Amino acid sequence: MTETITVGNISINYEIIRKKVKNINLHVKADGRILITANNRVSKKYIEEFIIRKADWIEKARKRFENREMNYNEGFKLEDGKHIILLGEEYTISIKPSEKKAIGIEDNSIIIYTKHMEDEKKMKALWDRWYAAFIKEVFHQVVMELYPKFRVYQIDMPVIKTRKMKTRWGSCSVYGGMITLNTALIHTPLECIQYVAAHELTHFLQPNHSRKFYQMLEIIQPDYKIRKKLLENQPIYY
Repeated sequence: MTETITVGNISINYEIIRKKVKNINLHVKADGRILITANNRVSKKYIEEFIIRKADWIEKARKRFENREMNYNEGFKLEDGKHIILLGEEYTISIKPSEKKAIGIEDNSIIIYTKHMEDEKKMKALWDRWYAAFIKEVFHQVVMELYPKFRVYQIDMPVIKTRKMKTRWGSCSVYGGMITLNTALIHTPLECIQYVAAHELTHFLQPNHSRKFYQMLEIIQPDYKIRKKLLENQPIYY
């Protein structure tokens, strides 16, 4: 349930998610939502005091989302401290010297371990491999989780392709048994990726956008309209 707290002249809408965590975690989503993850023992009063202390940081983060020109094309430049959005959440890139070559996500940081601190070309090659693998892993997992709802209709598991597209979030080849998902989706919340995947998979049942198509989509994903609206409100990622 969404709550609202007013700090000065700023209204902050937030949602509390109770989990077995040691610390309070605050996330500013790309659509402006504030998610607070906290243990059941943490009181609402303490959480609101925490939000008040973080109010300035929250407002700056929301403005970055509003004003940022997303540009994750081939010219994306890796820099220590640079911000990037993945799955609707903002992460800070941290480049650390290391003999190993690896990239990992820790809390709200994407850490690049490399011995080529001054070699931008090699760091970018490492990043491109990780980024492509991350996209494929997320998209494949989304489709795999959706597929059982289509298997009951005797639909074969489709081939999943990814590529950058400028005019659509996804496409479907019914006769080729394939769906293609826009790589830019990786910057949107997971609910958006799930919506696009469900939309494309539904075309195996109804090839056009008829009334029957949307009836079937609603059976598969009852809240698809909410997800669609969320996707429509995402920034442009090209």
